[in-house]
Amino acid sequence: MLDPNNRSLLTSLLTPPLGLVFDKGIATTYSLDPLSLLGVPVHLAWMANRDDASILQDPIRLLESLQRVAKRLTVFADRGRIAVPGSGNALFSMLESTIAEVRAPGGGAFHPKLWLLRFSDPSNQRPALVRLGVLSRNLTSDRCWDLSLVLEGEVLRASQPENRPLCDLLKLLPDWAVSRLKTARKKQLTELTDDLLRTKLAPPANWQEVKFHVLGLKQTPWRPGPADEIALISPFLTDTAVAQVCSTAKQRVSLVSRPDTLSALNAETRASFNACYVLDDAAETEDGEEQTSPDLVGLHAKAILLRRAWMTHLYVGSANVTNAAMVAGTNVEVLVELIGKHSKVGQVTDLLSQSGFGAVLAPFTDKDVCAAEDAEAQEIRSQLENLRQAISDSNLKAECIQASDGLWQVRLTSPADIEVSSAQVEAWLLSQEPETAVNAAPLMEAQALLLPPVESADITGLVALSLCLSGQRLMFVLNLPLTAPEDREAAIMRRVIRNREGFVRYVKLLLGGLEQEFPAEPSTGHGKGFEWKKGLDDSAALLEDLVRVWSREPKRLDDVARVVDHLRGLARDDGDVVPPAFDSVWKVFEAARAGRGR
Repeated sequence: MLDPNNRSLLTSLLTPPLGLVFDKGIATTYSLDPLSLLGVPVHLAWMANRDDASILQDPIRLLESLQRVAKRLTVFADRGRIAVPGSGNALFSMLESTIAEVRAPGGGAFHPKLWLLRFSDPSNQRPALVRLGVLSRNLTSDRCWDLSLVLEGEVLRASQPENRPLCDLLKLLPDWAVSRLKTARKKQLTELTDDLLRTKLAPPANWQEVKFHVLGLKQTPWRPGPADEIALISPFLTDTAVAQVCSTAKQRVSLVSRPDTLSALNAETRASFNACYVLDDAAETEDGEEQTSPDLVGLHAKAILLRRAWMTHLYVGSANVTNAAMVAGTNVEVLVELIGKHSKVGQVTDLLSQSGFGAVLAPFTDKDVCAAEDAEAQEIRSQLENLRQAISDSNLKAECIQASDGLWQVRLTSPADIEVSSAQVEAWLLSQEPETAVNAAPLMEAQALLLPPVESADITGLVALSLCLSGQRLMFVLNLPLTAPEDREAAIMRRVIRNREGFVRYVKLLLGGLEQEFPAEPSTGHGKGFEWKKGLDDSAALLEDLVRVWSREPKRLDDVARVVDHLRGLARDDGDVVPPAFDSVWKVFEAARAGRGR
């Protein structure tokens, strides 16, 4: 039923079906790693089957994919839960409009992990396909044990009432956004919601029915209903929530969690189950609800499995069995319920069989009991979390001002004082290295804070903050609306495309021609440019692609025109970045485009 050998990667969820292309999409996540998000457009645009490290070593492919996809993908994340990557990168600024920070209406966490993607046929011969991914993992580089469910279906004419709970959630997202969504993104969200409402999502093999449950809209308790048997998988647990979820279950078969979580439960709660389990030889980790780290390992999956007469019900999604998720209902969560005959999909006891999840579990014993966290350390961590929340809720503002020598600065302001006690607060732009951070004490006292001068390519509203108290450190990013310099896009492009080979390759990608690989060698100064190995010096080879696109999809040449405008006249050691041979050819297309009124 839950086979640990049947594994999938996020890239498989993002890869378009054969013959279809990515049209538009949204995602929701609690925590977000900008570095992980950078890799998403590459898979959506190019069906890349490679790991993130390889993707991020290819800045030209990355830049082109961001240009192509970022405006058609919106990621909703909990306010103040964007992680700080290890290094700065000017390309992070291109994610500003893609990331929409939101606040849960009940004051808890915005915690669902959804992907809703629409793929279309460029020839319009096939109907559009909608893919829905419901996950237990956030959009981060965590290496945890997670669960995912992927459902697909074609967009039909008739509404599918079973999808309405999810559609109702999606309609509320713009109202929860901290910053106003642009009209184009609201339109995309509306179109995707309408498509989802008319999509018949086929259940997995042998399952008969799919139901959706959205928690946290009304701040009311949630229960799965009566059960003959029940089993729980949750990295976080509270006694009250476990009692509520299992209140009508005749038999509590198994409880799977982390050692520290099981240790913190009352002994009576653990004893009410036939057995308690932890991952075998795996380090347990913090859940995204508590802290975010790029190196998380351990259990992060969430599931409720129950038998009701001859039917098996499996709930998967984002919700832990905690007070915030299931008792107070302050967290926004999404669960998918799969229903099928246990003779076909298995019973609750099959969960722990060696052919199921039991192969990676070990019984929880007295030797697994963890010592309670030091009270002082716990208090410091709580203070840092409270300070994160206070800063996230403080309505910080950012504006871009011109400095000397063609440089720019970001000016931060706060409408009111923020109580930080003895904590040290630093701030810097996400495009820069953490070493460029400045003391943000003035900002906490409602005084303006000027961040160090940078080139226009490095200007971004993604502002990183570091909080330090008694040796503990907490870092996060806020996405602050910002009007960037007009030449920022051109400056980023000039930084990435460093020579003629890079220019030709970039245009080749824009035109959708054959992908000839050119190994990238990132410069030692991160974000300060990339050099490319020699490999393509005949720019005239692009003529065939230009003619093909001109005859079939002339509007696609708008992107080429933008690139030429940004890079024309830019000289390097080996001459102009825009090769003279290409420039001569392109002037012919410029004249033709002008003749068509473009």
